[in-house]
Amino acid sequence: MYATKADLVARFGENVLNLALMFPADAPDPLETALQDACEEVDGYLAVRYPLPLPNVPNNLKRIVCEIARYKLYFEEAPEATEVRYRMAIDFLKGIRDGKNSLAILDTSNQISDDQPKGRPSTAPVGTSYTGGVFGDSILDQMPSMK
Repeated sequence: MYATKADLVARFGENVLNLALMFPADAPDPLETALQDACEEVDGYLAVRYPLPLPNVPNNLKRIVCEIARYKLYFEEAPEATEVRYRMAIDFLKGIRDGKNSLAILDTSNQISDDQPKGRPSTAPVGTSYTGGVFGDSILDQMPSMK
């Protein structure tokens, strides 16, 4: 899990506990369920770019999971501000999936990992020329061969 019930309460206050009261008494813990659902949704985006499980949880990922979990607690009656924050979190995750955003994941020696995803070219430093082709490997793999 990328976030806990304590993280939810710390971020949104005791109000988030009131959302859990709307569920039937015999239902599994709604906060845990919402957090689990949020983590699984996040993993769907992260798995494209990062090996799972992550070695540690960056603060921005914890925030995103809390935003998604809170949205899920509302069902279909989320206030507009909560829905906007949910959509912003999903947009950020899409950016991670597409390589436009990244997470500051620490490796085992507490250094920020600068690993490039497999199959993607690294960027060229300023002042140098890129000598690669116009199309990336993913596009070239889709083109028919001329054998």
